[in-house]
Amino acid sequence: MITYNQYTVNDLRDWIEKGANNGLSEHIVSLSRANALLHCPCAKDGDVLVVSAMDGDVVVGYTAIFPEHLVRPDMWIATGTTLWVNPDYADDFVGYNLVQRLWQSYPQYAVIGSDVSPTAAVIDKLLGAKVVKYERKVFVFRRRIAIHSLRNLGSWLMEPLRQCRQRQAIAGVLASIPSDIHVVARNVVDAEVYEFIRSHSTNDTFLRSCEMLNWMLRYPFSAENPLANHAVKRMAFSDQIAAYSNHLLSVYQDRTLVGVVMLAVRNSNMEVKMLYTDDQYRESVYALIVETMVHSSAQQLVSIYPQLNAYLQSHHVALRTNSSDLIFTYPKADKHFNPLVLQGADGDMFA
Repeated sequence: MITYNQYTVNDLRDWIEKGANNGLSEHIVSLSRANALLHCPCAKDGDVLVVSAMDGDVVVGYTAIFPEHLVRPDMWIATGTTLWVNPDYADDFVGYNLVQRLWQSYPQYAVIGSDVSPTAAVIDKLLGAKVVKYERKVFVFRRRIAIHSLRNLGSWLMEPLRQCRQRQAIAGVLASIPSDIHVVARNVVDAEVYEFIRSHSTNDTFLRSCEMLNWMLRYPFSAENPLANHAVKRMAFSDQIAAYSNHLLSVYQDRTLVGVVMLAVRNSNMEVKMLYTDDQYRESVYALIVETMVHSSAQQLVSIYPQLNAYLQSHHVALRTNSSDLIFTYPKADKHFNPLVLQGADGDMFA
């Protein structure tokens, strides 16, 4: 018989800080994610944050959530984060029951899902959510071509020419950056940066509080492990990752703030998580993103920003471009989520 267990802020605190044997384990929620959820500034002691599904002593499913009060629109939401079900229990509606318990734990909140799997999107839809898809572009800056066929061989032979063209394209982009542009790295969203974000976010679906943005920076969901190849993976959403860093960059023209960018390195990907610019300096900020990519060890740049994507494609800075769907879900009865313009860190996509 499958049983479902709910864990609150207090339960996570007891498990992490006191070693309480209350059913929680790293087979249900990673330690880094649990610590981040515990310190979510909008979470109260009795709020449910984790739900597990157990068949006896065996974990057969789990999910988690965190609450948040938005500045704009002025409302409470709760974001689902992680959903896993043992494939052997696919016919037992474990996923549906897990997500249903999240929704029931936050009856006065709008429960959303960001970058959810197609299966999770179906569950959300059954519970009354609307499903929206966004185009996510992956720009391949570096790659290795494995030769398994004549087609691979042909591509490998052409690669030096492609790389030469790419270098020329990138050089042209970097040359376009004005000499009076400079960049300051931040590890905190201060008043100046937040005011810039607020004033440039009128078309965004959400405006998060400064407190929540700083929570994202201070409490990462993963831990960078330089020996990740030796790490023990206890769950599908392991917190052990070979490369994990966030770069919050303030872009100035002389002494005037003209752009705020958050770039996140996740293994071989660099992902654009926040992007705010003055129109006059938009392409300069885009060029700085390219320069950051050039100086990083990441192989691919990931973006859901149509204008940035169009710029990168038109300037031919990538060896190849791929596309995929990013799925976002929200209660279809709620009318607050228009226009649906997402930032790359909305929901739990900062993880």
